[in-house]
Amino acid sequence: MPIDFRFNCRKRRLSIIKYEDECVGCPPEMGCLGSACKYQNVPHYYCDKCGEEDKLYDYDGEQLCKSCLLDNFKVVEGSE
Repeated sequence: MPIDFRFNCRKRRLSIIKYEDECVGCPPEMGCLGSACKYQNVPHYYCDKCGEEDKLYDYDGEQLCKSCLLDNFKVVEGSE
């Protein structure tokens, strides 16, 4: 199934959200719920800088993963 890319533009933010079908194959006796199923069109959020799917942090109008967020800061000398 193709992935649907939707870009959410607010102010300077360009958030990458991919909606994916995570069908679990419900048993025939239960039947498919179609668009009412919670496993259809599940949002996945990706880092604005590196594009990896991870826990994101909102910083300076961007949604960044921990690694990309830390790239914005300098390490204090002698604090290690």
